[in-house]
Amino acid sequence: MTSPRVVGIGLLFGAIAVIGPSNPAAAGIEQGTCTGSGAFTEGVDGPFTIDASTAGDQVFIVPRSDSVFWKGSVGGPPGIYSGSISVELPPPFGSVSIDSWSGDSPATSNEGVEEYDLGSLVPAGVVFRVEGTHTDANGVCSGYVKIEVDGGPFDSPVAPIGLALTGLAGAGFVASILPLFRRVV
Repeated sequence: MTSPRVVGIGLLFGAIAVIGPSNPAAAGIEQGTCTGSGAFTEGVDGPFTIDASTAGDQVFIVPRSDSVFWKGSVGGPPGIYSGSISVELPPPFGSVSIDSWSGDSPATSNEGVEEYDLGSLVPAGVVFRVEGTHTDANGVCSGYVKIEVDGGPFDSPVAPIGLALTGLAGAGFVASILPLFRRVV
């Protein structure tokens, strides 16, 4: 079995894809009868667990790095299966694939521990939607979770660069319209 080597946040969501790779917790099960949970060992304010059956549309604040104990199950032996996990980034960036898997198995549950460490370029204070899907002989199971990396918008080195570029663009705009305000004699 393979494990998702993710940008960290994918750790939460593989439980909807219980068979195959690592199956972290999924939240907001939209379709299917799968179950899943992910227990963060450190958390932001201490250890916490996300349970897919009760998570709904809640936004979970996750630390920049942690270890997650995940577990999940499906309703019956899956046989041939496949699935994937992706992160929906804010516009205009689209989505990024975190992991995909496929195989053949009679097992109906799986669990494990994954560690993650998000780089400093991943923005804090922004809500991301992580989506997962798992397809097997029993049908399709899909779900999502909304996460936000702990911290503020200026925790990333990209923020000061963005502000500086915005300032330069604003100065260029002002310089380009100044001739419109000259007094004509």
